[in-house]
Amino acid sequence: MGKLIFDADGRPIRQDKIRNLKISDYTLGDVTERSKEFTIEQAEKEPLKTSSSLEFLKEESEKPEMQENPLDNNAETKGLGINNYWSLYLSEKGIETKLPPLKFTNNKTQEDVVKEVVELSKEHKVIFIHGTCGSGKSAIALNIARILGKSSIVVPVKALQKQYEEDYITKKYLRKADGRKMKIAMITGRDNHDSIINPGVSCADPSLPENIKIVEKNYGKIMEYVRQNPFISNSGNLTLENVRRFTVAASNPYWSPILPANFELKSLTDAKRIRYNGVNGQEHIFYHRKKGCSYYDQYLAYMDADVTIFNSAKYRAEISLGRKPMTEVDIIDEADEFLDEFFQQDELNLTRLLASARGFYPESNLAQKSLEKIKKLIELEEQNKKARGIIEDDVFHISETKVQEILQEFNLNLDLEAEITLDELNYLNKATETARTFEHSLDKLYLTYRKNEEGNLLIKLVSTDISGKFKDLLNKTKLLIFMSGTLHSDKIIKNIFEINNFKIVQAEELNFGSTEIVATGKEFDCRYSNLSSNAHSREDYLTALSKCMEKAQTPVLIHVNAFKDLPTEDEIKRLGLDNLMSTEKIKADQREDKEGLLISNFKKGLSKSLFTTKCSRGIDFPGEMCNSIIFTKYPNPNVSDTFWKVLQKTHPDYYWEFYKDKAWRGFLQRIYRALRSPNDKVKILSPDIRVLECVKKLQRAINI
Repeated sequence: MGKLIFDADGRPIRQDKIRNLKISDYTLGDVTERSKEFTIEQAEKEPLKTSSSLEFLKEESEKPEMQENPLDNNAETKGLGINNYWSLYLSEKGIETKLPPLKFTNNKTQEDVVKEVVELSKEHKVIFIHGTCGSGKSAIALNIARILGKSSIVVPVKALQKQYEEDYITKKYLRKADGRKMKIAMITGRDNHDSIINPGVSCADPSLPENIKIVEKNYGKIMEYVRQNPFISNSGNLTLENVRRFTVAASNPYWSPILPANFELKSLTDAKRIRYNGVNGQEHIFYHRKKGCSYYDQYLAYMDADVTIFNSAKYRAEISLGRKPMTEVDIIDEADEFLDEFFQQDELNLTRLLASARGFYPESNLAQKSLEKIKKLIELEEQNKKARGIIEDDVFHISETKVQEILQEFNLNLDLEAEITLDELNYLNKATETARTFEHSLDKLYLTYRKNEEGNLLIKLVSTDISGKFKDLLNKTKLLIFMSGTLHSDKIIKNIFEINNFKIVQAEELNFGSTEIVATGKEFDCRYSNLSSNAHSREDYLTALSKCMEKAQTPVLIHVNAFKDLPTEDEIKRLGLDNLMSTEKIKADQREDKEGLLISNFKKGLSKSLFTTKCSRGIDFPGEMCNSIIFTKYPNPNVSDTFWKVLQKTHPDYYWEFYKDKAWRGFLQRIYRALRSPNDKVKILSPDIRVLECVKKLQRAINI
């Protein structure tokens, strides 16, 4: 991709080709020019995906040279490789360059780590890889997958999923034993894909037949779709109550659902029925109809890709529904964050759920009865809260509420689940996924209530059944590999997560780069008690944050710990804080930025600053992409969150240990977004003196 050329007024007018940069072991080259700041409105939007962009579906034109897989006993391929456990190539201008494994300061190479993990996998089902941030764990993961076979890789956020795509599909690649490139696929949401029947809008567009709400106001459009459905012969007699998702969605010839095999869609006679085994042992059918829509075609990866990369939310959903295919190995990147989420949290909007249930008309009589029961239970729950009132700090065990019966009813009726699955964007799917998630831990489930700005009743659910959740995941995988630069301590892994039979493999142990503290003289302890007691005012805090922006060397990454850390629009005007982003703007920008353009443009040098709550993990800003990092506050978790209330109530013995451990790991991860090689340097600023004290602690630890 080229750099943007600007006219005299700072408007982008064309792209120029970037000079070729020298590739080194740890650095990605130098970004020497910085442009004027871009907003999301000005940025050139990344095009929606089409099937032509799904690289795993493409066949190589030339017969490749065979390579050796160390576990391959096939005489035809044995002995032909040079690096048995390592494969990584870079292609530039048609020239293929083999990239050697990096060597770490402990004298291991990336290839050594791959070999060690593969050998351990013969006797152990759980393996941890500890390697500092920026030490090439992604390439290690892909080479493990290359050796062991069909694999799933899980990343915490969509932006890291995109980084895998850019690094290992478009720029670099691996070759398998037969010499062919590894087929790596991404499973991404509807809003990333172009609609074929309505080009230019995403597959998440609410007017499309598979998404349109089946309500009275859409009656005209719905009946138009019904008439286009080739499987409906007599549409004239249909009323809205008789319309099902299939009735409407099948008018889109690309609509291709995945369902449990015991709920067969016999009407989809134009579909190729592709069967596969899900993680719960249940057979599923992918009803693949007309090719060409990348959203549906991407699910061919379940059968055809060597590696499928999920973001954490999608992985958990597919696991809980049993729809994810069984693979030889599941590799979890940023493993400590993934494990933290075993303290399962979820939120359900009961008001929205009731509205969705009232507009849903199942075909099966049993499903209808279940749905009627669910509606009555939600109504009773709403009436109860209306009568008694809501105190948001109150924590309830699920047995004290009707929520337990609601979730149980979703789990009991497989017909209802299957019919809901057909209507993919219906909010009932959220309830189904939640019910499956907590299916085996209802006795350890707690909740709180709140009302949102629209007056909807919401519940926040928290389970402390850590060992149960881990055992459930273990039962749905053949081999689990966890990777992180900030693993939990052995004590926490054993005592809190109750994982005992595991091995830890060390990759790079030395943290890269160096930090420099930049003090403004306005720092103070920004803990909640100091601000709430008026020991320091909010104006003191915002002024100190503004001073950090003044002194920071751009490009600057601003880690926003909470939206309220930023000023409101009124505060910016009143206090003259023109160098800060408002709470309202960051919320709007992040809500609209579904494609990660703000992060992408910052990485490309198209903006001098990035205010974000979304770059605490996984995203790399090496070299001069980021010269300064500002912490709005030390990243302590929010103790008023339901999870921490429940944890303190149920496990007071390790509450503070886990709390402090999580905060410290979060602090390190945020710093190491900019330290990706030994030569990287970053300046650290914050209005919160606790941040600077922790940087000093880190500097002392590195210098020992």
